[in-house]
Amino acid sequence: FDPFLISFHRMIWFAFICVALFAIISLSKRTWVRFQTSPMVISMDRNKLVWNTSFPSLTVCPHKRIDELKIEEYMDTHPETFESVEDREDFRIFIDKLARLTYENIETLPRNKSFGIPSNKYLDLLYELKWNFEPEMSSGAAVQMFIYETLTEFGICHSVNSMVARYNSYEYWKGNDWNLLEHGDRVTVHPLDGEIYAQIINLSTAYDVYFHGAGDIPNISKQRYTFPESDYTTVELIALEIYTAEEARAFTTTQRKCRYQYEAEEMQTAPIYSFGLCLAECRMFFALKVCGCVPHFYRNHLKNGRILQICDFDGLACLVDIKRELISLKSSRYKIDCHCLSNCDDSNFFVQSYRSRLWFLGANLQWGIIDYPKMQLRRDVLFSFADVLVYIGGLIGFFLGCSALSFTEVIYYFTARLVKRMLWN
Repeated sequence: FDPFLISFHRMIWFAFICVALFAIISLSKRTWVRFQTSPMVISMDRNKLVWNTSFPSLTVCPHKRIDELKIEEYMDTHPETFESVEDREDFRIFIDKLARLTYENIETLPRNKSFGIPSNKYLDLLYELKWNFEPEMSSGAAVQMFIYETLTEFGICHSVNSMVARYNSYEYWKGNDWNLLEHGDRVTVHPLDGEIYAQIINLSTAYDVYFHGAGDIPNISKQRYTFPESDYTTVELIALEIYTAEEARAFTTTQRKCRYQYEAEEMQTAPIYSFGLCLAECRMFFALKVCGCVPHFYRNHLKNGRILQICDFDGLACLVDIKRELISLKSSRYKIDCHCLSNCDDSNFFVQSYRSRLWFLGANLQWGIIDYPKMQLRRDVLFSFADVLVYIGGLIGFFLGCSALSFTEVIYYFTARLVKRMLWN
């Protein structure tokens, strides 16, 4: 044999093996990246008689927030602060505006008199003077629904069929509580149940309504509906839900592109995760970053023990300048990174129709589902770790003609057989 040809053949084989190894490593990295970034797929399920539909949750924010009698009693107990009729009238306007303060109307709050009230006492004072909103609740669902008082970016409101509202209650915050709460079963309905309605009776005031899923809270950037205090209103909704397969729990949040309620490691104001809670936290920390303080309707005592400053008049003036960025969470002046993932099991509701009529017994609200959804979205595992192994094994077999048995033989040759020969010698 010609030594030159032997060397040439070896070089050719070595080049082929190098090219094969490069192709295997390159394609394997792409496979691994795909497994890490997009192993899930969202598909449609049309078998509507198999699955249940979540009943719509809502949050009601009454327009009347302050009790006039409590205001008079408060001013009478502080005569040194309210010496004139003008002071008393200014305080009535101030406390009413403060009770209904949101990012949308933050510039309307009078900031010429503080009435000796420090900003960190705003929330306590609002609860001391709040009007007792006590509507009655009834429903045609098999599971009982409850109405909970909750603090939102719109002030003191009340949520029905919510698994999140109680974590934003005044008592929960003031007790510095971080424990998980028992909410019972999620209220669901089935096409065989027929038309299901729930009703809030004796609202006694005009109000705003926000419809959302049971695992979320109202969002200031979403649509709201306003109804007067003299109407009986019926609202009919349609649902679009997305559920995540049980196998997806083994994947990371980066792979799933969603979070379960118990994945609250990054949350600072609640022991659970919710997309709406995450957006609210993002607004809170953005306000803190730009203005050095946060509005009074946020939980300023964080999970790590840090206590945030509540905005005084100067802080509120700063918030006025960035109100558009706070609402939209988009800015050309500041960097805003929320990193909020959607809920893995999420419900979205859209108003199909609503009608109102004069009602001599005061404001009543009825809502429910008539047309059950014919489609449901499902997040399934498309590319598992087993698929990664099969794919990489196929690449190795295609480029090198190797198999798992070949690697076992190589390992055997360089371990057990080598040791046996050394001992024999």
